Amino acid sequence: MNQDLQKIVLVVEDHDEISDNMGAMLIRKGYRVVNAIDADGAMEAAEQDRPAMILTDLDLPTLDPLMARLRAHATLKNLLVAVIDIDHPRNLRPDLTILNNFDELDQFLTSAPVN
Repeated sequence: MNQDLQKIVLVVEDHDEISDNMGAMLIRKGYRVVNAIDADGAMEAAEQDRPAMILTDLDLPTLDPLMARLRAHATLKNLLVAVIDIDHPRNLRPDLTILNNFDELDQFLTSAPVN
């Protein structure tokens, strides 16, 4: 991926090991990674870094406040938000996209604008 066109992925994960593993995979795939552990940190990072998407966890304790704040934000309301879950859960949240693997993430991001 061209460094000038490199997309930023904001990983919002409250478990360090999972966050580190997701970040390492994304970096290997050519993405720039920004991390946050909760809704407050995610909003701050999203406003500062303008990521192409947020990759998070269905079990994130601050997921609901994060989604509410994003969707109410003037410039971040349409930010793509996804979860990678290899267990193929039923998506009961219309505000999230469930991805089965990192290859699906690549496809998902083709629709995101370059930051």
